[in-house]
Amino acid sequence: MTLRRTLGITTTTLLLAACTAGPSPTPATTAQVTASPTEVAASPTADACAPESLATKKAGRLTLSTDIPAYPPWWGGDPATQYPNEPEGGSGWELSDPYSIEGYEGATAYAVAAALGFEADKIDWIQNAVFEQAFAPGPKGFDFHLAQISIRPERAEAVDFSDPYFDANQSVLALTPNPISAVTTIAGLQAFRLGAAANTTSFELIEDVIQPTAEPQVFSDNAVALQALSNGQIDGLVVDLQTAIFMRDAELEDFDTPEPEAKVVGQFDVSAQVDQMGLVLEKDSPLTECVNGAIAQITADGTLDTIYEKWISTGQEIPFFQ
Repeated sequence: MTLRRTLGITTTTLLLAACTAGPSPTPATTAQVTASPTEVAASPTADACAPESLATKKAGRLTLSTDIPAYPPWWGGDPATQYPNEPEGGSGWELSDPYSIEGYEGATAYAVAAALGFEADKIDWIQNAVFEQAFAPGPKGFDFHLAQISIRPERAEAVDFSDPYFDANQSVLALTPNPISAVTTIAGLQAFRLGAAANTTSFELIEDVIQPTAEPQVFSDNAVALQALSNGQIDGLVVDLQTAIFMRDAELEDFDTPEPEAKVVGQFDVSAQVDQMGLVLEKDSPLTECVNGAIAQITADGTLDTIYEKWISTGQEIPFFQ
């Protein structure tokens, strides 16, 4: 069943909102690309996907990865807290802590692991400090990685992607009273200075969909991009909707500016850009088909729906650009 929900504020650690009009980001239930008949391999047997049969990085354990800092609402928890099954003395995470099993991706990671037969005490986490390194060519230290990474054919040349676990919408974040705050159409955005993090679908959307008259600015990551917005270097920051809402409601408070008032100006319908997120695995990983089976299981039994409801739920309206 395809979900149509709205986004909002649901936890004490996160402030999250989104639209109640039109289509909204949902847990994904279908793969983006279907292989041709000659490319379809036989589905693995249950025994082949049993923990003792899986060729994981550490025998009998699952090594997972995400970016540092780990941003809400995708991740939750307090890095200063010693969570069960976390290495003694903490694990060095910033902003959130994957060992908390909180946040949309945090909960999804553990749900996939459980479907594969790995309990929480059999999971180790490693940090990825450079976003694009997760899908760069070469061997990986993780069994799978998740950090809002969109499934793209060019990325899939270097890594395996799982079936999608989330469909995302891009959005524009701005400070008021910048005139961009009143824009309601994609064409209306073209006259403004826009920016996004490098190697992201957000930057692709600026170039391919908005096509502004001024050269778009690219930043090393979202934190640098948000600082540029706060400094007035750009009029609008393009970023996925959930991240934009967290930036607006929490992160901008940390900047040395006189209480900037931020606004999520609008979001882009899926017709503007298909943006499905997948787990990243090493190229030709022996785990890929089993991970896909785990995603199918947590989708079919309602687990992914429950995670969605807990961490990404109803709230205020964010309009769609026309």
